[in-house]
Amino acid sequence: MTVTTSAPSRVPAASEQGIHRARAAKDPLRRAIARFAPLRALVKSDVGQRAVEAIRGARAVHEPVRFLAGQVTRPRSARYRLRGSRQIAHVRHRTSDVEVLNEIFGGTGGRAAYEPPGGLCAALDRNPEPRILDLGGNVGLFGLYALHRWPDASVHSFEPDAQSAGLLRAAIAENRLEDRWTLTPRAVSNHSGTMAFRPGLSSESHLLDVEAGSHGGTAVDGVVEVPVEDLFALDGHLDLVKMDIEGGEWTLLADPRMARLDADLIVLEWHAQGCPAPDPRAHVISLLRDAGYGELYEPIEPSHCGMLWARRSPAPASG
Repeated sequence: MTVTTSAPSRVPAASEQGIHRARAAKDPLRRAIARFAPLRALVKSDVGQRAVEAIRGARAVHEPVRFLAGQVTRPRSARYRLRGSRQIAHVRHRTSDVEVLNEIFGGTGGRAAYEPPGGLCAALDRNPEPRILDLGGNVGLFGLYALHRWPDASVHSFEPDAQSAGLLRAAIAENRLEDRWTLTPRAVSNHSGTMAFRPGLSSESHLLDVEAGSHGGTAVDGVVEVPVEDLFALDGHLDLVKMDIEGGEWTLLADPRMARLDADLIVLEWHAQGCPAPDPRAHVISLLRDAGYGELYEPIEPSHCGMLWARRSPAPASG
């Protein structure tokens, strides 16, 4: 789920029109790092990035010293209380879970990536009981964020990785959210059945068909079959669909039924992995617009992956 900040790929001007971008946060520390080349090089090194990630994660929980210790010992999962809400979260140290923690709770770029942009905040905030579909629930960090941000919301998470689903289930139980948060331990695609899945990669576990050079039906070490549910067979109106499924988004977005999905808002993390086009960012913008999502917001500068908020355009008035 890493979002880096190298320059985005070039997108035709027509694709750029109407995309709202978040302003960069005025961070004195970031400005100081940018001015001094030796400091910038240290921060950008692998060691520096791991240290920054650990410090940001520690700031998001009530047990910062224990969190920092967890980042330098052997990989393991640990239980923490989130600083802003005192909700209980489970995080697997030295995995991409820490990147997700930073991304959702404000450590990356100084803002919470899942905080709705200004143009969409009112639409969600005035809804007394928003209905949220969480595709790629991982260990439940987005669900915890959403249920704290909108206390009367309902969240339905899909997560096919068995270990991640177990930690998500624990988060639901320990926060006593069973009445508002449900988990389906399945993948989501544009059909039902089973699919090959590569587990054990924390938030980066994924369906095998998004990998370049799919296995073609032969056995692959570490791959399991998981049940799959058809997104477009789900019933009911959705106020928000969150989609972070490590390349599985391309099959959904390209399906013609996407134009009929009864969902007002989408927030998705797109990935270069699995993209059938040479420019993933331009392709995701095109697919969203083809599906009727004409109002787009980009909260994080993209590189090999990125994030977009999208609102469905109103149907044209009949003459």
